[in-house]
Amino acid sequence: MGIKRVWAGLALAVLAALSAWVFWGQGRSPAPETTFVLLDGSKDSTTQLRGKVALVNFWATSCTSCVAEMPDLIATYQKYQSQGFDTVAVAMQYDPPSYVVNFAETRKLPFKVAIDNTGAVAKSWGDVQ
Repeated sequence: MGIKRVWAGLALAVLAALSAWVFWGQGRSPAPETTFVLLDGSKDSTTQLRGKVALVNFWATSCTSCVAEMPDLIATYQKYQSQGFDTVAVAMQYDPPSYVVNFAETRKLPFKVAIDNTGAVAKSWGDVQ
């Protein structure tokens, strides 16, 4: 693993840890109350993430930088999962669900993957584009 990847993974973990401690750890949540529809049809929510260090990552299979960062997200998740770290990868509304499913399966994404088929999740998080 190159030095840039190590620093990127470390920075991601530190950012997630700090944001969780500053906001959720003190009883305040800047994260909107959100329900995620996961690939298997089940649901998860920000309420279920409380008390955890969590990363909610908006991405798309057509986004080259999103695809390029996935190995680092996987590595960070696998490294810190046993310590309570959680990840939800939210596929953007314009991403065809079949592409998302194929990507998640072929790359064996170890974390939760949600599809924002209406765009409501991205909108509630500040109109993520």
